[in-house]
Amino acid sequence: MTRNDDTQRRRDYRSSAAYPVWYRDLRSVEQDGEWIRSVSRDLSGGGVCIQMPDAPPVQRKPGDLLEVQVVVPPTPVFAIAEVVRVFQDDSGAWYAGVMFASIDAGDRDRIVSAVLREGVKNR
Repeated sequence: MTRNDDTQRRRDYRSSAAYPVWYRDLRSVEQDGEWIRSVSRDLSGGGVCIQMPDAPPVQRKPGDLLEVQVVVPPTPVFAIAEVVRVFQDDSGAWYAGVMFASIDAGDRDRIVSAVLREGVKNR
């Protein structure tokens, strides 16, 4: 299911459905860093774009590692993700595009299945 338009230039098909996301800086895990609740802008088997309610771009930069939980019903998927880009949309909201650096293969399969179901549903 590959589209050739500008919105799907990546290797993995993406869904623009919003999924609940929790994240925290990986370096803060040892210090019991707090989980930050957010929502996805898009999701694929390769990564997720997360709204960053806590961060102007100074606090997030490419190469930063995050511990991420994405709720893919019925349970969350856990991953370590690397920030690839940080950007602001037209409304002023900040986002971080992250690539999964470490994720269980079964969890990645659950994400891919959910994304494909969402794509078929929205056709």
